[in-house]
Amino acid sequence: MRRWYPHLCVITALSQAAYNSARMLVSYRSLDLGGDGLALGIITALFSLLPLVVAVQVGRAVDNGHPAGMLRAGVLLTVVALLVIALSGDLVVLGIGNALLGFGQILAVVASQGFIPLLSEPEDLDRRFAGWSLAVSIGQTAGLPVAGLVSAASSGGGDGVSTTAALLALAALVAFAVPSSLVMPVPQRGSRKHASEESAQSVLTMLAIPGMRPAVFSSLVVLTSMDVLSAFLPVLGEEYGFSVLLVTVLLMLRTGSSVVSRVFLPGLLRVIPRRWLLLSATFCSALPMSLLPLAQQPVLIGILLVIVGFFWGIGQPLTMTWVVTLVSHRSRASALSLRLTGNRLGQVLVPLGAGAIAGVAGVASVFVVTGALLWTSSGFTWRAVRGERSG
Repeated sequence: MRRWYPHLCVITALSQAAYNSARMLVSYRSLDLGGDGLALGIITALFSLLPLVVAVQVGRAVDNGHPAGMLRAGVLLTVVALLVIALSGDLVVLGIGNALLGFGQILAVVASQGFIPLLSEPEDLDRRFAGWSLAVSIGQTAGLPVAGLVSAASSGGGDGVSTTAALLALAALVAFAVPSSLVMPVPQRGSRKHASEESAQSVLTMLAIPGMRPAVFSSLVVLTSMDVLSAFLPVLGEEYGFSVLLVTVLLMLRTGSSVVSRVFLPGLLRVIPRRWLLLSATFCSALPMSLLPLAQQPVLIGILLVIVGFFWGIGQPLTMTWVVTLVSHRSRASALSLRLTGNRLGQVLVPLGAGAIAGVAGVASVFVVTGALLWTSSGFTWRAVRGERSG
């Protein structure tokens, strides 16, 4: 039982390596299969369609004592989905594979996040969520060179980018997480103090709690911005003549910067109030995101991505702690899944809107609109911060 946390971090790092890298590879595969900006927006949105419907139900299952089963199912489904994407020969099968990948991701993420409040003391939440988020960033950063190098090696000198070998490599990578998923403990319902005496809170009840909606919205905007960046930077790179390796390096700068911010997050929390760090996630990343298509030079784009990644890395773990401390013990995984439901709603709507905008106004406009969305989110967070301060 005491070794559950390292196993959880291993599962998280390996699976997140696949999720993040697959987003880039799906973009290239969509282009190779003849897809345009609108098709890419639809396929990207399909990743979040099933999670949008089932996230809260998965959270309830985790709260009711089934995190291990959900986690194992998520890991296995991820492997299957990557194989489907790797073998896809048209946009329809590619979309189905991406939808299955999103379903596997929501199972794995809700379950892994749910383990932390179920098996941790309140004073350990910030540290363990920061460590879990660090594993996310490490996995995302490590997975990109695997995907980029294998794609570059298998593409040869021909036109387009070959993605099949890289997707198969990611499936093999996730398969290494299966042994760790099998040794995760099965927490007994009610094992936490007073947990059995508390009733589960409904979605409407949780949303009515002061602070819940700003936390969910901030998380939604940051995560959808990450997805827009992963999906559309390859398209922008194609316009600028960037190679797949260069785009991979640029995306690695974003994830690597998130690693740095999450390493230093416990120290930052000791000197900067949590509410200001939460505000920085959207406020300080909005302008760099908007400026990406204007930079054009790889070095300038890299600098902007380092700034963006640093502040995005701060926001995600803090919103997790925020939502679980607002609800009862029996509803903590459900609160995390509510947060993820908001994320997936944004991941369905924003890519569709981004794809439509790219089809009409060009891919550069997608980054400007995403930056404006981050500014809007920072306004809502600011209102929550002022209300908290005055209260």
